Amino acid sequence: MTAKTAIAEPAPVSTATGFALICLAVALVLIVPVWLVDIVPTQDGPIHLTQADMIARFGWGGALSEPTRTFYEWNARIEPNYSVYIILAALIRMTGDTLVAQSVYLTLYGLFSVLAAYWAARAETDRPLLPFLLLLPIAFGLYIHFGFFNYALGLPAFLAFAALWRRIGDQRTPWTFAALAVALFALGLTHLATLVAACLLMATGGLARALSRPASEPAGTTARRLVGDGVWSVAAALPALALIVAFLIAYPSATTDAANLRYSIFSVVRRLITLHYLFSYTWWEVVALAPLIAAMAYAAIVALKRWRGGDLVWPLFTVLVLLVSALDLRTAQGVPLAERLAPYSWIGVALAIASRQPGPQVARILCLLSLVALAAQSGVRTIAYFAWAETSKAALATGRSHPGQSFAGADLTELTSANYAWHVQPGVHIHQLAALTSAGVGMGSALPSMRFYGYYPLRYVPAQDFVFAMPKWELEPGLVSLAAFRREHQGAPKVLIIVAAGASGPALARIHGYRDCVTSDGARRSLLACTGAN
Repeated sequence: MTAKTAIAEPAPVSTATGFALICLAVALVLIVPVWLVDIVPTQDGPIHLTQADMIARFGWGGALSEPTRTFYEWNARIEPNYSVYIILAALIRMTGDTLVAQSVYLTLYGLFSVLAAYWAARAETDRPLLPFLLLLPIAFGLYIHFGFFNYALGLPAFLAFAALWRRIGDQRTPWTFAALAVALFALGLTHLATLVAACLLMATGGLARALSRPASEPAGTTARRLVGDGVWSVAAALPALALIVAFLIAYPSATTDAANLRYSIFSVVRRLITLHYLFSYTWWEVVALAPLIAAMAYAAIVALKRWRGGDLVWPLFTVLVLLVSALDLRTAQGVPLAERLAPYSWIGVALAIASRQPGPQVARILCLLSLVALAAQSGVRTIAYFAWAETSKAALATGRSHPGQSFAGADLTELTSANYAWHVQPGVHIHQLAALTSAGVGMGSALPSMRFYGYYPLRYVPAQDFVFAMPKWELEPGLVSLAAFRREHQGAPKVLIIVAAGASGPALARIHGYRDCVTSDGARRSLLACTGAN
């Protein structure tokens, strides 16, 4: 469905060169912080990185060496969420350095986010600068720092899909069908929420065409076209939907169920108001992004007043996202689909603004505010990166000093803005960084465990699954049970890494029989690397 809005008013930037320079400056602002530290601190990122490193070392499905072979096995299934491993493993092979490969990946991710935002905005309007800038704060917001690399990649991938979908428009040829089907399958391999958003967008396209039909068009013609659009879209999405259905059948514990609708509506409103998906480490990010949020709010009010004057696709898309979110579908672990769809409501509003923008003078001011906010956001996350740098270095050094060992870890610090862990906990899986530099094995991460679906390329062998056997070892420490596990697994985990403040770290290590601890003290937290017999 093609609906670029032609606007006679001059654009905030009148030349292609000027726009390109702004894009380049924004890309640098987003990317430069990545290269100022050895590794960007993320919550789940170390798991993805170690998975990609094992794929690069052994080849996908290849023979594993010890100690990896004892604790990991290959997942023979093709699952959603695999895209990032293909990219990361290739980058590790190319660079020969896993840490550099992650920095290169985040650089490519930042560039893709900029390009995809431009493509999506340009597909909607001849004045793309304002919506382009409004789309960018989600790129290095919460989810990339959560380490949800596949989900985060799905956001710019969705924008690129939206631009492709607009370009295809009403063309119904084998080539456009194939392009749509391949794009949807690629989204399915990236993240389920991305595919859901793409399907909602295609459904919105049919509804928008039906609602904007000429008054003289018979209702039957409109209905037939709506059905035809639906059949075309569903047929193109079938391979991707088959992938998702196969996943839900294989992992029935991941199947969603509906919660109380009153609670759901409250949750949806709360997520929309708090914009939680924009903030990661500290509440100073709220201050940094306040000018852009204000620009978004003002432009949205203007667009709402002009809602009849623009294309209906993105307003309807936003409404559909909110309606699906209100169903409050959840995984068995309680993760709400609404939480994963929340950033798409931001995307919907930003692209709805594209065809209903304020006048050029006001738009220039809003663009300037947005640029300042994006620079401030990058400045704040740079400070947060440095705040975690010494802790990450200590974990990496621990791995180098314990080659070929098995590691488990615990983060005993709390989620606090002062600790640069407001919404994310970069210490939760930091022992995986030690396993990375050790060429050993990280045992204490829930996500590769069959207890948590186990749909990673490499998952824990059920009989050797430390997380399954000891799900609350750090919260409810029991010396006998952990000692028994270590006796049955040749003393594994050999090294215990604890991120803590105060005396809680040494106390937990002693309870579990780790007597020899090396402490790396930092300004906000300490990292303990502990070994020793039971």
